[in-house]
Amino acid sequence: MIAVHCGAGSHSTKHHVKYNKLCSKACRAGMEVIKAGGSALEAVRAAVIILENDPLSNAGYGSNLTVEGRVECDASVMNGDNLLFGGCGSVPKVKNPVALAYEICQKQLVEQPSGLVAPSLLVGSGALKHARSKSLKIVKNKDLVSPKAERQMRKYLGIVNVKLDTVGAVCVDSTGCVASACSSGGLLLKSPGRVGQAALYGCGVWADSWAKKSEDSVAVSTTGCGEHLVQTQLAKEISDDLKNCSCPVTALYSSMTNKFINSRYLHRIKEKNAGALAVHVSKTGEGTVLWGHSTESMSVGYMRISDAKPKTLISTFSSDERVKIGSTVTVGGNNFYLSESSSDASMELQA
Repeated sequence: MIAVHCGAGSHSTKHHVKYNKLCSKACRAGMEVIKAGGSALEAVRAAVIILENDPLSNAGYGSNLTVEGRVECDASVMNGDNLLFGGCGSVPKVKNPVALAYEICQKQLVEQPSGLVAPSLLVGSGALKHARSKSLKIVKNKDLVSPKAERQMRKYLGIVNVKLDTVGAVCVDSTGCVASACSSGGLLLKSPGRVGQAALYGCGVWADSWAKKSEDSVAVSTTGCGEHLVQTQLAKEISDDLKNCSCPVTALYSSMTNKFINSRYLHRIKEKNAGALAVHVSKTGEGTVLWGHSTESMSVGYMRISDAKPKTLISTFSSDERVKIGSTVTVGGNNFYLSESSSDASMELQA
């Protein structure tokens, strides 16, 4: 199972078809890796690269610009089987930040000389230098700036904290290993050097299939206001709650409500914007792909190995007048089986 998201926020109805097509393309890229015998970590990297390359998303090409008109990106990955994490923050000129995060994660498997410890997070010029050492594609800043990003910068000059979405992916491969990834251009008109949740441990991604024969496995990728996701370490909180639950859908709802909407760390915040994409696999191989958000909408796609094509949707709140964006959560999901990938039981929960 591979699942992707194009962020939680407010997705214009005129672009719904474009978002669905992009999610479908990303799912297919990830599934090609799985069908070729690749790992879950390689699959989420492949899926997120597709999302980064499309100017519709706020990641890689087309990212939000800093107040200086530059693209500085954050990204991270986590491998559930060995629990290794790799992240990069405020990195310029790297075409695909998720590929850099992947290289940082993988380097930790290589024994370092003189007992040195390989980094799990690199930022700024150090991250760029590492990307060059791995022969990743480096481009000029102007090559990462889309016409849309330039228009938004001119429109919102003088306005702070304008938010757009992060992208991400979660996956479970044929061996039961889970992995997650996320990538973000950050807030529009952010300060140079700002690092958001997409780069930070426990905030943007989490994945744990360390003991998949005796414990449930979980992978999570978050999106929303980076500062609020950092303060609540939402990715790890959701994973912890999902690993010890009887119903993944209600567990995600409770986790986002109690650990985010009602978090003591966000007591000063009136409107709390977040989204999460997750995959939960039980010890018996029964799985659920899940999504939840407190924003107006969230763009999601997912694909099982048996599917002829991905399923895509724009998850939205109902028209219930009691629903308040930023202070309540809607959750959805779909069941699958790791061995058969044949179940198609959908479920929705909203409050």
